[in-house]
Amino acid sequence: MTTAAIRALFRPEPGSIYLDTATYGLLPAPTVAAMQRALLRWQAGSADFIAEWERAGDESRALFARLIGVGEDEIALVPTVSVGVGPMVASLAPGDEVVVPDAEFTSVLFPLLVAAESRGVIVRQVPFAGVAGAITGRTRLAAFSLVQSQGGRTADLAGICQAARQHGARVLVDATHAIPFYPIADFLPAIDVLVCHGYKHLLCPRGAGFLYVRRDVQDALPPVHANWRSVATFDTGSYGGPLALAPDARRFDVSLDWLAWVGARQSLALLLEWRAAGALAAAHQLARDLAHQLGEPPPAASVVSCPVADAETVMTMLKRAGIRAGAPAGRIRLAPHVYNTAAEIGRVVSLLEPFVVGENRA
Repeated sequence: MTTAAIRALFRPEPGSIYLDTATYGLLPAPTVAAMQRALLRWQAGSADFIAEWERAGDESRALFARLIGVGEDEIALVPTVSVGVGPMVASLAPGDEVVVPDAEFTSVLFPLLVAAESRGVIVRQVPFAGVAGAITGRTRLAAFSLVQSQGGRTADLAGICQAARQHGARVLVDATHAIPFYPIADFLPAIDVLVCHGYKHLLCPRGAGFLYVRRDVQDALPPVHANWRSVATFDTGSYGGPLALAPDARRFDVSLDWLAWVGARQSLALLLEWRAAGALAAAHQLARDLAHQLGEPPPAASVVSCPVADAETVMTMLKRAGIRAGAPAGRIRLAPHVYNTAAEIGRVVSLLEPFVVGENRA
C-alpha cells in the first residue's frame, strides 16, 4: 500500500495539519467502519458478543504480540496504563524500594505512591537521565516511561536493564509513546512488565491497552483484577468457584470495552501491513526531519518538542493556522504519523522557527 493510499484512509478536518498524535491518534476509516458496524449490530440485538466482540480482543492480543515480537501468551488486555501497572505494584512488599524518574506520568507514579502511603513501599524519585545509576542492591523495581509524553526524551533502556539485572531488580516500562516506532523487541527479554495504551501511536480507540508480562514473571504477580475474562476458557462459567485462572498472561485480562477492541483489531492489522510496506519507517523519518529542522535531537520514536518563549501565544498561532499540536511543560509538542507529509512538516517548521529558543538553535 502506498503512502498516498494510507493517508486516504484518514479524515482530518479539511485544511488542518494534525500533529497531536501524542494526545490521541487519528482513527483510520476501516477502524471507524468496523466500530460502526458493531454498534449497529448492538443496536439491533443481533450480535454474538463472544464470537464478534470478545474474539476481537483475543485477535488484537495476537496482533500486538506480532507487533512487538513476543508470544501472545505473554500479552494481557487492559483498558488503561494504571490498570496494567497494578499487578506489579501489588507484588511489592513493605520496605521494597522503587526507582522512578522525576515528573513521571501519574498513571505509573500514582499507584506506586499509593503503595508507599498504604503499605510502606519506598518510592525514590531521581532525574530522568539518572535512573540506571540510581539502581542499587536495595532496589526492587525500576518503573518509567520509555519515551516521555511531555517532550519525547527517551530513557536509557539498555543501561537501566543492565543495572537492574546486575542488582536483581525488576523493570516496568510504559511504552505508550514508544511503540510502534521504537525497536523494542531486543530488550523484551530484560523487561519484566511493559504496558502500552493503544489510543495514541497505535491509532486504536481509547480503552484498548496491552500488558506484556514475561513468562517467568507471571507467577510472581498477583492477578489483582481477576474477573470472568481472566479464566482458562469461557466455558468454565461465570458464577461461583473454584478459582480457575488462565495459565498465562490472560489471567491479567480485564473485562473488555467491546467497541474499543473491535476497532483495535482493525488498527493493529493495518499497522502491521504498513510496517511491512515501510510506512512506519517513513513516518519516523518525518519526525527525525522535523526535529532536525527545529534544532532538536533526533527522536527515538515520533514525539518531538521544542522550547518557545511563550507557549500560549505560539499555540494560539498554530491553532489559527489549522495546526493541531500540544504544549505540555511549556514546550510545543508535535508527533507525526502515517497521515502526515513532508510538506506539512515544512509548513509547521516555517511557522515555528521564529519562536523557537534554546541552546540547540544555530
